[in-house]
Formats: sequence, C-alpha cells, structure tokens
Amino acid sequence: MKKFAFASFVLAMSVSAAEAAPCVYDMTPLPVTQGIVSGIAPTGVKLRDGTTIILPEEFLAGIRLNQKLAVRGLVSITTHTVQAFALEGNPPVCPSAPTISRGPFAGSPAYDAIHP
Repeated sequence: MKKFAFASFVLAMSVSAAEAAPCVYDMTPLPVTQGIVSGIAPTGVKLRDGTTIILPEEFLAGIRLNQKLAVRGLVSITTHTVQAFALEGNPPVCPSAPTISRGPFAGSPAYDAIHP
C-alpha cells in the first residue's frame, strides 16, 4: 500500500500546480482502486488486471506505462471501469476544476433538440 501511495505522490508531483489542487469535496468515502498501468487511452488508462480508469484530462499528461497508480473514484457495478476523481494520497489530489458532466437539461434549448 505504501508503494502505491508513493507512486501516486510522484504522479501528483508531476502534475503542475496549475493543474492540481486540494480537493473541494471529501474524497475519503470513495473506494481506492490501484494497479499498474498497462495501456494509455485518450480518456484514461487500462490496468494490468483489466480495469479501465477514466481520468480527468489534467492527470493524463503525467501517466506512464508500467507506472503504479492509485485513484479514488466511482466503481462501475457492471464493468471493470472506474471514474476517477482524485489521485490517492494524503491528502488526495484533484484536478484544478471539478469535472462535472454538463449536458442538456430540462428547459434548455438543446434539451428537446433531435440530433441525427
């Protein structure tokens, strides 16, 4: 466990101060997922055990193959996918701005639009 925490600390240090920040929300209730990076994709990474980690864009630049990674996030109940919100550490490291998916909402002009 300490090795993963150290690896997350190193990753957090490789993310510039402009891109990382203390977490606005309490990340401690979220489960920790850890492993070794075996592949990198535009939206995240794949771990050796087959788990896909979806990462905030700010963290992708610091990721390397065969790197130990520990994140806090939401775990899918149907697939081996984790939506990461923070790098595990003491304290956890979050992206500079919270990643909040925004889309059409009821009452917005795009809500009733049909896209082919």
